[in-house]
This record gives sequence, C-alpha cells and structure tokens, in this order.
Amino acid sequence: MRSPHGNAPRGYSEAGLMENSFAGGGPVETQARIVSMNIEQGGVHTTLLYAPEIALRAVPMQFVQVKVAPLNDPFLRRPFGLSRISPEEGIIGITWATVGRGTSLMGLWREGDTVSVLGPLGNGLRTDRVLRTNPGPHGRRPVWLVAGGTGLAPLYPLALSLGPHCRDITVLYGARTAEALMDTSLFETVGCKVTVATEDGSAGVKGRVTGPLGHLLASFNGPLSSNPPLAVACGPTPMLRAVKAMLRDTPVELYVSLEERMACGTGLCKGCAVKAAPPRSGYFHVCSDGPVFPAGEVLLGGEGQGA
Repeated sequence: MRSPHGNAPRGYSEAGLMENSFAGGGPVETQARIVSMNIEQGGVHTTLLYAPEIALRAVPMQFVQVKVAPLNDPFLRRPFGLSRISPEEGIIGITWATVGRGTSLMGLWREGDTVSVLGPLGNGLRTDRVLRTNPGPHGRRPVWLVAGGTGLAPLYPLALSLGPHCRDITVLYGARTAEALMDTSLFETVGCKVTVATEDGSAGVKGRVTGPLGHLLASFNGPLSSNPPLAVACGPTPMLRAVKAMLRDTPVELYVSLEERMACGTGLCKGCAVKAAPPRSGYFHVCSDGPVFPAGEVLLGGEGQGA
C-alpha cells in the first residue's frame, strides 16, 4: 500500500491546518505517572498522566499509544486520543470505555502507578492555522464540533484552544441514551454552545446528531460562502459518513477524525489503512497520515461502493 501523495510528508494537508507528530521534535516513549483515575458520566474512565515531554509536544486531536500492562500480555499497545493537554502542568489525559481485555486491565491501574506511553502521534489541528484559514468577520470564523459516543473527549482540547479566539463554537453531541452521554459541562465552561441528541429521546433532541446538524445548517446566520464554518467530526464511522454527506455540497470545511484498529501507531505495520477518495488512488494510514483528515480526501466505510 502506498500513500496517495507519493513523496508528500506525513501529515500532508492541502488546507495546511494539520500538524504531524514530528513537528514538535517527534514522539517520545516515556514512563508516565498516573495522577488520577476517575469514572465519569456515561460510564467512561478518564486518566490523567504526568508526561511532560508529551504534553509539551502535543496539539489537539493527536493520540498516544499506551502499554496497558507491565509485561507483554497483551502485546500490542492501545491507541487513545488526548482528552487533556496541559503543557504547564506536564499533564495529558485519556478518556476510555471498557470494551475488551486491554481496557479491562486499565481499570486495575491505580494513582501513582507508571505506564509506558508513546506519543504524541498522528496529526492534530493547529489553532493558529485554523484561525487564519478562511477567516470570518474580524478574522474569526464559526467552528462546529460534531461528536458521537466517546468521540467527544478528544474535541475538548481543541475547544479549549479555540475558545478565546473564535466568534462561535457549537458542539453537537449524540449518544444512544441519556445514560451513555458523557459530561459536556467542560465545553460550556469555555463558551461553547452545546446541543445534545439521544436516539431514544431520553435526553436532548430525539434522534441522531445529524438532526441538530441539519437545523444548524438551515438556520445559519448569513451566507455560508461569506463566512464558512470549520467543522470537525469525531465518532463512529457511520456518523462520520452521515455528517460528510450532509456537508458535501456546502462551503463548510469538514475534517474527520478516524478510529481504526492499529498496532504500531507510526505507519510501519500498515495495518490501519483507509482508502483515498478519487481522483487519488492508494491508501492513507490512520496512525501516520491521520487520524484527522480533510473529509474529501478519504472514503468512509461504504462510500464509493454503492452503499
């Protein structure tokens, strides 16, 4: 498999908003000390780790690879998006749900333990580049953050970095039930407007997150072409595919953050491949070329196959 961009560097982006893991000196492997372990709303766990070398290098939407147990069982590390980045404190955070053996072992971690962490990895979104690309009035532009399930967590560092600078940040967040919803209060504290949707109607708007997105498109104040929003979507692939379809024929600039099983996290094993969208051929690798992509550069799930 080859990159659709030939000899283009990792982290290539026509829009120039992304920053790859080598821009801040490259990823590092460190023994990170567990500062806190918390079970939060929605049944997810958030672990704060003291990893100053990673915190200084990381930008929003990058990820780390974590060795979940001290020995080599399980052998492969687990990838987690960064839900906290605090260079001043040397702290990074990961937020996760218990879904298998690896995350079950993580539930045995305790404050003061150390774990091996490799990162930061992949592409992130640089705040300064977001702000100077296609600016709206007074150099500002609206930002739409669309999340499903645990895809909400990596969007918080992005919202935090954009908050003081953007005219308008809207968070659209969906889950199956009220019990599955993560806490959105951190977004509200940095000035985001939050709309929640649940499939069963037990909280917020009844239906999927694409419902509020459709209302936002219909009610957007002013022509989109004169002040095009930046949209970043993070969540399950079917949600990303639906969001991409809704925004395809609009001037909204959409980036998607992809989730794939990965082994090495650096592009060497070529296991986390995603097909490039025409007219390009070949494949991207989510760990090294992503996880963030301009939506038009990748095929999501059944796209292009009559699905």
